[in-house]
Amino acid sequence: MSDSNPFLWPRPPAIVGYGIAVLSVAIALIVGQWPPLHLQTAPVSLFLCAVMFSAWFGGARPGLLAIALSVLAFDYYFLPPTHLLVPNSDEIPRLVIFALSAIFVGSLSTAQRRAAESLRRSRDELEAAGQQLKRINEALRVEITEHRRAAEALDKAQAELAHVNRVMTMGELVASIAHEVNQPLGAIVTNGQACLRLLSREPPDVDKSREVIERMVGDGVRASEVIKRIRALLKKTGPERAPLNINETIREVVAMASSDVQRSKVTLTTELATGLPAVLGDRVQLQQVILNLILNGKDAMNGVEGQPRELLITSGKTAPDDVLVAVCDNGSGFDPGDADRIFDPFFTTKSEGMGLGLSISRTIIEDHGGRLWATPNDGRGATLRFTLPVGHESTS
Repeated sequence: MSDSNPFLWPRPPAIVGYGIAVLSVAIALIVGQWPPLHLQTAPVSLFLCAVMFSAWFGGARPGLLAIALSVLAFDYYFLPPTHLLVPNSDEIPRLVIFALSAIFVGSLSTAQRRAAESLRRSRDELEAAGQQLKRINEALRVEITEHRRAAEALDKAQAELAHVNRVMTMGELVASIAHEVNQPLGAIVTNGQACLRLLSREPPDVDKSREVIERMVGDGVRASEVIKRIRALLKKTGPERAPLNINETIREVVAMASSDVQRSKVTLTTELATGLPAVLGDRVQLQQVILNLILNGKDAMNGVEGQPRELLITSGKTAPDDVLVAVCDNGSGFDPGDADRIFDPFFTTKSEGMGLGLSISRTIIEDHGGRLWATPNDGRGATLRFTLPVGHESTS
């Protein structure tokens, strides 16, 4: 029931509506015949009020009953000859006009009642829709909050993964192992946290927990294989190479480092050529090289103020048997005379750097049969490039 209209009560049962009609006409008749009011010659308004009241509260049928009773009462008690249902011929037009007026008033009252009820129902439906929309909004807000928390947890894991070149070590072997092994360990930690959340549910999600644990075991095996490959690298034995798409490798590293790059207010874009042939390489070691070049470019732009910080990664084919990857920044750059020295172990232009990242990267690229070098840009910044020989299979 609408609170805005106190007279818009629910319709009563039919018997009650008919009772309202009879009672209303009876009251109008009594008031009209009450001598002190002198309404015997003008009772029309009283009967019309009775008809309107009956049609509004009782509905169409009680309104029709009130009209019929009002016409009969008006004819019997107020039209000459009184106390007879047959009026004089010259009083018939007056009776007809009264009947038509009563019908009009009753119809109007009924129509107004229906319109008011329709308006009330529409408002109630609108309020219900508003409540439903509010519930949906609250559910969406909760979902967005959960998504934000998940994204923050993922960003934290990616930041830890991208921070491998910051590990304080005392030699090339320790720095390389820390960088390589941190990736599967970070995945193990993330999967372990996910497994704890799955097991803390009511009831615990055992099937998904089993899948997560299987991935943790796989990451542990991967960490062991990383150590084996680094030992092989130091022993000058060949890495475990397989045909891979260099563009996919670049995209994987970009996704990994995107959070760290964005926090540094650096815009990272890629221009990757299509139809490049596959290269034979160790995916983990090549990811280490690309990640190190991205982080070096980002750090080189830390002091850039008053202009955008932009990092561009491109890929292409320079010769029939070589694929070229370049990482270009608009940072502080380096002295052209240091173009070769920056790849020497422990040589660094950064106050907090150890000078191992580029040295390790060159060792990996050269062990793959490629070449890594750096050149200053014409304007600001520098570009580091490396080539890799193509494999025997092609990728799109």
